[in-house]
Amino acid sequence: MLDLSTLQDIPIYIEHNIDNQSFINYLKDANWQSISSELFVENIYKLSAAFSMVGVRQGTTVAIVSNSSPFWLMVDYALQDLGAISVPIFANISSENFIYQLEDAEIKFIYMASHECYDKTKEHLSSMKLIITHNIETDNTNSIDFDSFIDVKPKRSTNKINKNDCATIVYTSGSTGIPKGVELSHNNIITQLKNTSLEFPLTERDRTLSFLPLAHIFERMVMSYYLVSGISIFFADDVKNVGNLMKEVKPTLMTVVPRVLEKIYIKMHDAVVSAPLLKKLILTLALSEADNKNIKSSTIFTSMFNKLVYTKMLEAFGGNMRYVISGGAPLSRQHERFFTNIGLEIYQGYGLTETSPVICANSPMSKKAYTCGRAYKNSEVKITSDGELLTRGDSIMLGYHNQELKTSEAIDSDGWFHTGDLASLDEDGYISIQGRKKELFKTSNGKYISAIHIEQLLTQNRWCDHAIVVAENKPFISALLFLDIPVIQEYVRTKNIFYETLDELHDLEIIQTLAQKIVNQANKHLNHEEKIRKYILVKDEPSIDNHMLTPSMKVSRSSVYARYEKEIELLYGEKS
Repeated sequence: MLDLSTLQDIPIYIEHNIDNQSFINYLKDANWQSISSELFVENIYKLSAAFSMVGVRQGTTVAIVSNSSPFWLMVDYALQDLGAISVPIFANISSENFIYQLEDAEIKFIYMASHECYDKTKEHLSSMKLIITHNIETDNTNSIDFDSFIDVKPKRSTNKINKNDCATIVYTSGSTGIPKGVELSHNNIITQLKNTSLEFPLTERDRTLSFLPLAHIFERMVMSYYLVSGISIFFADDVKNVGNLMKEVKPTLMTVVPRVLEKIYIKMHDAVVSAPLLKKLILTLALSEADNKNIKSSTIFTSMFNKLVYTKMLEAFGGNMRYVISGGAPLSRQHERFFTNIGLEIYQGYGLTETSPVICANSPMSKKAYTCGRAYKNSEVKITSDGELLTRGDSIMLGYHNQELKTSEAIDSDGWFHTGDLASLDEDGYISIQGRKKELFKTSNGKYISAIHIEQLLTQNRWCDHAIVVAENKPFISALLFLDIPVIQEYVRTKNIFYETLDELHDLEIIQTLAQKIVNQANKHLNHEEKIRKYILVKDEPSIDNHMLTPSMKVSRSSVYARYEKEIELLYGEKS
């Protein structure tokens, strides 16, 4: 790996160093299909030759519109072999953002493996030079089926690529406005790869279950490390199936976002309710200990709980888990404490798309609870006088595509990238993130409020899926609550209560009472000035189509505020 200088080198490295017959695995008709390391490289060079034949050149932008799969990776590395620029686009993207990204990145070639996205956008694809469709029936004259496209002799490109050439344009989720195209170089990603190898050593016996989108730089960078490590990679077919697949695949490592751990946490605690009396007592005590005792400390009951309870809980992760790497959003102290105490090694990291993405991470090499770890090698960090985290080094983006002004606002004249996040740095070099500068709200009383902290408290239950705090320039704190609709539907069904519409469901007294309990529980853990005085029970499900969810499944704060502006004004007795 030390010889890698560009992403073009990765297939060469795999060809000469990896021999894994079950290298990459995916589900087809509920059965696992395996692609060997040899076939993986061969298909990359077939695609490289095919793209070259249709006119893709060094510097050509090509969109990848697909859920994560082995074929996503093959297309990407074929483009990297040519020195083309891959532009990953979320398969569940809104039509509006899809069209914007095609135009902004000047896309003329697309690999399309998303029925959903194709059906929504096919009328906008007539101007493309070529669409390579995968398992999509189409009558477009400018399209070709993937199997036909790849039916050529493999040929490695002879293009000479500079490590500082742009390798990919990754669009930010747009949670705060129009998406920005982040230009990342070969060197940006290779630097991350090498640094990750120093922190998370792997062997060929390791195996991973992947379910995060490759369109997000977090999973994509990690996936590149998996490839050169030679481990077996299993792609989940659906995020809803991850619980079953963990037991089947028995992975030794996974990357996750905190919401996945939150849902597992809730499920583990819900199991107490239906347990027989003696088992309920043991579970209650064991869960209470894991929730409350200091991380990795012991009591007189710890050994018993490990044997009777915690070991069985770890089987939910497959029973062989060595590393769970959490990123993409803050992991709450409660969840980190609980999972660590039952024996799951969780390593929280932090970064942004603009930093390729990791700035810092806990790892088996160095770890401190409730922090995001130390800065990666080659990454400098510092905290400004107003608490903002700055970083510079080889992983900082080239810039925002077509947006020189925004680039100069983000990266100062000394090369420091301004993250927009508030952080602290302790004497041992461990970084703790306090929240976004834009999400530290100042009330009309002059008090600063951390929105994320309050929102995490509101969603630490099985009922509330998302929460958005309102506080900026307001006399008190309020919140918009989005309940988990399938969960409350099942809850109401068990009570034999009937309703016809989602509006009626939310208006039921039992649901109104439940919402108040959610707020009351969160308020128990908040200071007086942070307590939620009023709330709105939102009856619409957030989705990408209504712009309340980004393609990476984060709630768009600005879109929610705009959509419910009148309702928020009524909470405060304001007039439009």
